[in-house]
Order: sequence, then C-alpha cells, then structure tokens
Amino acid sequence: MKKWGLLVMLAAMLAAPMLACGFPLPAGTQTMDVSKAICAATETADTCQARQDAYQLMDSLQSAVIPDLEMSLYIDTEGEVTEVTLKGSYEYVLADSDEGLGANIHAMFTEGELVSPQMTESLAGWEVVVIGSKGYTSKDGGATWVVEDLGGDALLGVGVMLGLGGAEASGFDIFSDPGIFTVTVGADQEYEGQPLQVQTLAVDLGGMLGSVDALMGMMDSGSSLTGMLGMGEEETADLGLDEITPEDLAMVSAMLLPMLQGTEFSTTIHIGKNDGYIYYIADNYVLALDSSAFDPEAQPMAMRYTLAGHITQHNAALTITEPTSATEGAGLFGDSGGLFGGGGE
Repeated sequence: MKKWGLLVMLAAMLAAPMLACGFPLPAGTQTMDVSKAICAATETADTCQARQDAYQLMDSLQSAVIPDLEMSLYIDTEGEVTEVTLKGSYEYVLADSDEGLGANIHAMFTEGELVSPQMTESLAGWEVVVIGSKGYTSKDGGATWVVEDLGGDALLGVGVMLGLGGAEASGFDIFSDPGIFTVTVGADQEYEGQPLQVQTLAVDLGGMLGSVDALMGMMDSGSSLTGMLGMGEEETADLGLDEITPEDLAMVSAMLLPMLQGTEFSTTIHIGKNDGYIYYIADNYVLALDSSAFDPEAQPMAMRYTLAGHITQHNAALTITEPTSATEGAGLFGDSGGLFGGGGE
C-alpha cells in the first residue's frame, strides 16, 4: 500500500464535509442523519436539546424559501484555480423521489461569476428550475427556456451552489462524534420579530483525524470524491485506493495533521426561540493541504467554501412547475458548454 495513496484518500475524505455543508432541508424520501443531532462532549443539555428539536422540525419540512443566498467556492488543485461566487434566492419544494436533488427548485441569480482555466461565465440574471434530473434555465426573465438532462457532475454543481446536497449528502453528518466538535452559543439575534438562539459548531481537526469512527463515516463519501482532486479510475487504482481500510487511514492520519495548517470546518445556525425552526445558516469550510514535506514535488491544494442565507416560509404553499415553453439545448449546467459538464448519464 502506497502511503501517498492513503494521503490522497484522506484529502478526498476531508473534501467530503463540503458536500455535507448546506441548508438543513430534507431531500426526497431520505432522512437527514444530522436530524439525529449528537451532543458535543462539552455541551450543555439545553443547547443540545434546542438543536435536536430544530433539526427534527427541519427534517419534516415540505417547502421553504431562501431569500438571500450567498455562496463562494474556491478550488486550487495542481495549480489550476476555479472560483465561483453567487448571490440570489430560491424556492424549495420537497419531492416524493430521491431523483436529482430530491426536491424541486426555482432559483434566481442576481449576482455571480464562475472563473476557471476553461471559461469565465457570468451567473447574474439567470433563472433556474430543477425538477428531478431535468434542468431548465432562462437568461431573459423567463421569456424563453432551455431544458437539459443533468448528470451527476451537473447535479453536484447545482447542489453546491444552492447549498443542497441531495439524498446522497443527507446520509453524512460531520458532527456525529461527540469528541470532535464544540458548540459555542452567541448573543441572541432577531429575525421577522422572533428571537433566535445562535449556535456555532466547530470541528476539532485533530480529534477528527484521531477518531476511527469519524474516519469510517467519511470513508465512503471520500472514496467517491477523488474526482474533485483531478483523478480518474486508472490513477486511483495505481495508488491502491480500492484497497485502503479504516485502519490504514488511522495509521497515517497523525502524519496528515501538520500538513493541514489553516484547515477549519464550522457551521453557525440560528434557531427560533418561539417555533423552534432554523432560520439562518452560515457554513465556513476551509481545506488547506501542503504535503511538500512528504513529497517535494507535490503542489499545495486549497478548497474554500462559504454559504449563508436565511430560511423562511417554512411549509408555505409553494408550487414549482416545469416551464411549458422549454426547448432542448445547451443551458447553464449541462454537457454542451455548461458550467459543470455533467450532461445526461
């Protein structure tokens, strides 16, 4: 087993929490693991109970509105940089299937840009509807629409932009081990006339890397994310990633910690003191990996993801339908020059 392969797998596993970031909204028929809300080892019972009750309520939502979405993503791998910034809003209606994102989405992007080595694309002014694995996009205020099939890469990209992991990410909770995170209570806030309790959950990176249970929970997610590091099936096979066990990962995790200076994961939530719903979320995910001490030829890798926005109109009577005038073509997300190149599968 090559130690470099183990380090690559650990890096991919550390990318997995980014997909678990996002708004605590259910997807399709899946129950969010986070709705079981584990208490931190040093947390008081009352804050833990408030969070447990809030996630249980959010897990039963049928609809919601995100009126002030803000998202930024920065990825630097092998010296190639991709950066996405976005502001907008969207309506969310739970679907009765896990297909696609497990929910129907109607979004409006007011500001935003994607810059990559391949393209620079403005996101401002786009209107987006996602129903199942179909993506509908319009750049002229809904006068004309283009529809395309969204494959795995495209759905992943849409989910990251909107803070929606879909059914796959609903089964992953980074705050699932009491010993690897802390909870800090901030000053109360107010939103729409309701007082809100503020909680910030922060991961102890050393504790996470030292927990076999946490590593096992991340292993399945990480093994499917090596593509985020620019690796194909042949490269992962050459590194022996298909043979790695949790015991192998635990063996080298202590080696990885000094290479992760600047890495941090935290989530801030605002819980309504009157009705118990979550009204605001802010995620901060930073992955910095410098393995040059282990491999002098290796280039540093960096990923930064921030997401913030209010959650309103819990269980409002919302309806999202397919645009009737849509024609097939190359829209914002698909395989014909779209942002994420997923296309149909």
